[in-house]
Amino acid sequence: MSHMGRARVAPTLIDRVIAWVSPGAGLRRLRARTAMAVASGYLGARRNRTATQEWSTLASSADADTLPDLDVLRARSRDLVRNDPLAQSAVSTKAVNVIGTGHVLRPEIDARRLGLSEAVAERWEEDALDIWTEWAASRDCDVTRAQTFSEMEDLVYRSRLLSGDVFVIRRFRRRPGRLLGSCLQVVEADRVSNPARAMDKPGLSGGVEMDADGAPLAYHIADRHDFDVAGAGPVTWRRIPAYGSDGRPLVLHVHGPRWRPDMTRYAPMLAPVIESLKQRSRYSEAELMAAVVSACFAIGLKSSDGDLSSGLKGASSAAPANQEIRLTEPGQIFDLQPDEEIQSFSPGRPNAQFGPFIDVLAREVGAGIDLPHELLLKSFQASYSASRAAIEMAWQSFRTDRAHHVAQFCAPVYEDVISEAVAAGLLKAPGLFSDPLARRAWLGAVWTGPARPTIDPVKDATADEKYHALGVTSLTRITAERFGTDWRVVRRRIERERAAAGAAGPAPGAAVEPAAPPVDDDRDGDDTEES
Repeated sequence: MSHMGRARVAPTLIDRVIAWVSPGAGLRRLRARTAMAVASGYLGARRNRTATQEWSTLASSADADTLPDLDVLRARSRDLVRNDPLAQSAVSTKAVNVIGTGHVLRPEIDARRLGLSEAVAERWEEDALDIWTEWAASRDCDVTRAQTFSEMEDLVYRSRLLSGDVFVIRRFRRRPGRLLGSCLQVVEADRVSNPARAMDKPGLSGGVEMDADGAPLAYHIADRHDFDVAGAGPVTWRRIPAYGSDGRPLVLHVHGPRWRPDMTRYAPMLAPVIESLKQRSRYSEAELMAAVVSACFAIGLKSSDGDLSSGLKGASSAAPANQEIRLTEPGQIFDLQPDEEIQSFSPGRPNAQFGPFIDVLAREVGAGIDLPHELLLKSFQASYSASRAAIEMAWQSFRTDRAHHVAQFCAPVYEDVISEAVAAGLLKAPGLFSDPLARRAWLGAVWTGPARPTIDPVKDATADEKYHALGVTSLTRITAERFGTDWRVVRRRIERERAAAGAAGPAPGAAVEPAAPPVDDDRDGDDTEES
């Protein structure tokens, strides 16, 4: 029998209306739909198969698929992180490996383009680093004076994972004793919305106002959350331009990778696995309760001529008729009424399949959030090779996230700080405000994140030594990956220690440096983990 003979396409409401008006047209339409269902080249597109005939989808835009569900997705994502250990582990594991204690900055200007000697360039970089450190280490960099820059990094990244995106507004506040007035305000995703919670319309979606090209023009930000009890009066919105008159962004929109074109807002990291996490949480709670109940036992006392429970410690009085007796403590003793008895209950716990089943769910959740289940569960019980492969795969994801974080948050903030320092006369940078190429040369920087995890330091050190001897890596990269710091800082410390100890000779590593390029020159973009 042909596929056409087995095809069954259920008539839709439109099909029935057309058939009622014109039976001939309705029949032709149904035949055409049946032919299309059979002619599909992909099984996943067939409408006449048992597995897909009830699967109804719409090819909508990115915003139409995302914006209507964001409020619920954010609320459920935050609830899971508050109450589910697996969800909490997912967020904290990524934050620890992507942000850690904060990125370490190393200014690295393009001395050749700027026509500077290496000595002058290094001196400028040291001055820029001193200014940045003074600003970033102070809580005045936060408009609320609550966090340092490294703490704000952690807040911004965690908020991005929880809510899908987060916004940072450039502010300016003169504080006593501070060199600069630049500061930042972190705004949670919920507060960026259409004024008065109005419906989306052309040029305004999810609180983002856009031009004809789809580029952001302004952001509409509420003064507080809708359910914030600390506020007084109705919620009000403020329109903040996306860019200032100098072309620099006034609002930083920090988010994850863009999955589809024309995407305005972003879903939380846990969105694909919310249902799996919630069901796992319920199952785990049920198993725990069953184990508790199976560990409880009760003793019932019967007497035809008196109350035996009066002389027994822990015995309860007779329960009134129709009242439920709950076993919440092990070893309870009950005085039973005539003709009453305690029925034994055996839930068969602990369940031997509980552990393997939870492990399978953890694998599914880890795949959905791009995190190997070994790191998600903090459990490495496989072989060395399998554990090493899990860490390597996770590290690729961490590098990608770190690149997005640095590009969207760290680099623009550093640009603001150095620009204000130059405008205030603390640094000299000719062409910074007039020549885009010179500006790029002055603002070059390398951001070093947390050290790369290792499960066998000796093997990794041996591999690094061989790679360095081959000339395919540098001490800068090795130091950044393994220890999360700048090799130039380590070299200066070693030199000071040697001088203090009265030792002679070059610092360790100097004799094995490749002739070219210099070991601390990693401007090819691959020698550190910032991108």
